[in-house]
Amino acid sequence: MSTFSARVEVAIARIRADVAHVHAELPRHGLVSWTDGSVSARVPGADLFVIKPSGVAYAELAPENMVLCTLDAGIVDGTPGGDGSLPIDVAMHAAIYRHVPEAGALAHTHSPYATAWATRAEAIPCATTAMAREFGGPVPVVTASPVDAESLGRAVAATLAEQRSRVVLVPNTGPFAIGTDARDAVRLVVLTEDVARTVQLARQDGALSTLDQSVIDALFGGAHGAARGGEPRLLAHAAGSGSGQVGRARTPRKPQPNTAPQGPTGP
Repeated sequence: MSTFSARVEVAIARIRADVAHVHAELPRHGLVSWTDGSVSARVPGADLFVIKPSGVAYAELAPENMVLCTLDAGIVDGTPGGDGSLPIDVAMHAAIYRHVPEAGALAHTHSPYATAWATRAEAIPCATTAMAREFGGPVPVVTASPVDAESLGRAVAATLAEQRSRVVLVPNTGPFAIGTDARDAVRLVVLTEDVARTVQLARQDGALSTLDQSVIDALFGGAHGAARGGEPRLLAHAAGSGSGQVGRARTPRKPQPNTAPQGPTGP
């Protein structure tokens, strides 16, 4: 018998359906191989989230085989999908939810171009007007080990507090997108792969022309300012504050030239 209230049970059912159905967008956009990749979403009003099971083909994903987890990355016993295997990155999802309470959903892929940038531990510079409007600056790299989930969660929260981008690159792992809901998170990883490919291809053929910060500010403010009280605001709270309040976005620092020896530019 369920120990959740009727309201939470309704929320769980809705999130199960959302997470199951939105996964179809990952192979449709060429972001995953085989059963790779994962999307999760927080259950409103409860310290729970729903995530895709490991090893299940995308065509077989359904609300009833999504896995309900606690914020400690444990399976909630006796619930549909509870006998499934958790994805290997479930601890990362849980840690980010703990440290970024405003995160409604997460999407993680190993899409080729975005993962190539992550493998170089290199932020994707803001070089197109479309990227400026959506990300408000570069797509940053977090400085954390991908095998230490707790450290990663803190690092993601700290990075979000200083950047406008709601996507971060985890070194040697790939992009994590923080969305308001599952569809928003998937939209962000789709757009991240697009800008990663565009900037990579541009850089292969010559010097990259990035946008001035004033131009980025104007484009991002024009796209988001009216909806956010006239000034762009960040999804995440300041790392470690525990306040749960949305913080004011800082102007991203201008990326410094990479003086390290450059290897092949292709992914």
